[in-house]
Order: sequence, then structure tokens, then C-alpha cells
Amino acid sequence: MNKKFRKLLNAQLQGITVGDIMETEVITINEDATLAQLYSLISEYHHLGYPVINNENKIAGVISYKDLFRVNREDWNRIRVKERMSTRLICVSPGDSVIEAMEKMTEEGIGRLLVMEDDTLVGIVSRSSIMDGAIKRLLA
Repeated sequence: MNKKFRKLLNAQLQGITVGDIMETEVITINEDATLAQLYSLISEYHHLGYPVINNENKIAGVISYKDLFRVNREDWNRIRVKERMSTRLICVSPGDSVIEAMEKMTEEGIGRLLVMEDDTLVGIVSRSSIMDGAIKRLLA
């Protein structure tokens, strides 16, 4: 990232927490859903990744469009989300700074983070929601 842009972005994000900008209405998918059902979610909501929940309504993993498109389309109706999801959860808490969240996304090479309080999913934060927050502050 350009140094001038990074400096401007950091200045706009100073003091903003993940809780200030996270999406609280998180769309999840059950681990027993098919990849065809995942494709329907992607088509409807245009998000590129989704938290995966188990039958106890607990976070079991995450799955993205990349995971979907690594499978032949003709297999989407028989393969379950739990067979392709990542169980490595990369999370932040609502009190974490947005700058820390951005750094974590960059280090991990991902576009969104689960926002957790204890074992409970309370939101999701993405690169685009961070940029939206920075732009709104810049224009205010």
C-alpha cells in the first residue's frame, strides 16, 4: 500500500474500534448445507465468505467463494459445506482497534474477520466495511 495513503487511512481510523463499524446482522450457513446452497447465498447477498455454524448454533468454521469454486459445479449438490470449510478461525473482538484488524487481515491474506465475544459471534468486519468507515470520517 502506498505510504501516503496508509498514513491518511491510519489517521482516519485512529480511535475507531471494530465494534464501531462491524456488521451485526451476520448471515451464516449451516455446516450440513450443500455447496449449491452456499452458491445461492453468494448470489443473493454478494458476500464472498460466510461463517459456518453447527447444529448447536456454534461457529464451526468459515467458507468462501474460493472454497466453492475449487469444486466441480456438478458436485455442488452432494458436497456439504463442512467438507470444504476452514476450521481455522481468525477472530477479533469488538474492542479491538480497526487498525489492528486491518493488519491481521493483511497478515493472514483474508478479507473478513469474525467478531467474537467469548464463544459468541457478534459481528463480522471486512476490508470494505473498514474502507467505508474511513471514507465516512474523511468526508465528515
